[in-house]
Amino acid sequence: MLHQLDESIEVFLRAAVPLPARDVDVAFDAPDGDWAARVSRPTVNLYLWDVRPNLDERYFGEELVEDDDGRRYRRDPLPRVDCRYLVTAWTTEVRDEHSLLGSVLAALLLHPEITAEHLRGVLAAVRPLPSLSLRGGDGSENSDFWSALGGQLKPGLDLVVTATVDAAAMVAVGPEVAGVDVRAVPDLRPPQVDESRSGESRAGADG
Repeated sequence: MLHQLDESIEVFLRAAVPLPARDVDVAFDAPDGDWAARVSRPTVNLYLWDVRPNLDERYFGEELVEDDDGRRYRRDPLPRVDCRYLVTAWTTEVRDEHSLLGSVLAALLLHPEITAEHLRGVLAAVRPLPSLSLRGGDGSENSDFWSALGGQLKPGLDLVVTATVDAAAMVAVGPEVAGVDVRAVPDLRPPQVDESRSGESRAGADG
């Protein structure tokens, strides 16, 4: 699923920015020093470094769905997962680098989600659509991140893609209820004996 999310993001950015394949590469490698030394063309790097469930968009209960054959199923609501990417631009000139990163920033701000025509694999069949948001902060995480990678400090976008994951088990739905049949059942229990009154009767007989 995650590799299909990568593919969907690339297709989306190439269309929305745009990023023509003949001019700009899109990579998902860790942007460390070894990778940076091999970059020879303008490149947008999206490094996935954190994945966790989205608890704010967690739903409960059951929902009814149909498969392609029209069979109905019950399942739990599909979970939503936050996938956090560090987005950076790589060129030989700083001005070009900033221009490329700025174009990506504008596209992400203008589009709150990845639309259906850009989704690949299993993501195309599930809803809600993947949402896009940019995290804020004081920049301390960015500095720590580059230190951990052992690379050169660069400006980057902290992108969170919240995707729906089709991981819920489905249970086949039984036949529809056509009516309710209510029947009265006779009470077959033996009659209850009042022990206190039985005692009084025996006392009167003894007297």
